[in-house]
Amino acid sequence: MWNIRMRASKKRSGSARGRTVAMPPFTGEMHISGAEGLYDREEIAGIVREYALRALNHPRGEPDTIVVTVERVRQEPTPAPLLSIETIPCASPAEGREILLRELASLGVSGRAFSCGWKMLHSGKSMRGAALVTAETGRRREPDRERGVRVSRLGIERTAERRLMRRLARLGINTATVREALVLASKVASHPDILAELCISDDPDYTTGYLASRRTGYRRIKNIKHPGEMHGGRVFFIREGAAVEGLIAYLEKKPVIIGSAGSTPDF
Repeated sequence: MWNIRMRASKKRSGSARGRTVAMPPFTGEMHISGAEGLYDREEIAGIVREYALRALNHPRGEPDTIVVTVERVRQEPTPAPLLSIETIPCASPAEGREILLRELASLGVSGRAFSCGWKMLHSGKSMRGAALVTAETGRRREPDRERGVRVSRLGIERTAERRLMRRLARLGINTATVREALVLASKVASHPDILAELCISDDPDYTTGYLASRRTGYRRIKNIKHPGEMHGGRVFFIREGAAVEGLIAYLEKKPVIIGSAGSTPDF
């Protein structure tokens, strides 16, 4: 099995003059696109091409750099279950915030922790990975706040993928964006130290975010931000006593294959 990872970025040039409020703060490089998955050998060429085309045609703009890494994975992947999926009606970002505050409270995430995560997602800083925020005190726990934690080495069983695509097609949301986010959220939720994940896409054209957890499944929340806004990111709300080093090792290094009938990994 092979892990294929794509990262695309664009250099910033000139001054910050003329920039809009919706754009991230002026820095040296801007994230454009990213994708990753576990694949069989015969799929490599097609996936590399697919990832490159995605980066070249992204709504955030054409990148200056596209890096595709193909790495053999020798460790046997651990199975994990696919989260259930639901779409929650939401008319505005303000309503979305109230929905999230209520849902996260039911999962054991404090208002203080939510405020920390919400502020980060709206700061405009383009963090390459996810933030780790303690669910009660709202403390940041990732070692590198610029890099964040990158969820890696994840995939979905082909039978489960076909079944998922049929279901999403019936719901009118069978896109790579939804499928890949659901697989990622399923790996994240499979670790017992993670209570919930909150994600808002940094794509200016994509205004649906999600909240995911083992208990509630994958809940899409429409209109979580206004069209044209480029802020976003991921926040993982973790238990106060979480073993952060082991958690990061699982998210970044442990191969996990999602299946409709997968079992919860042993820890």
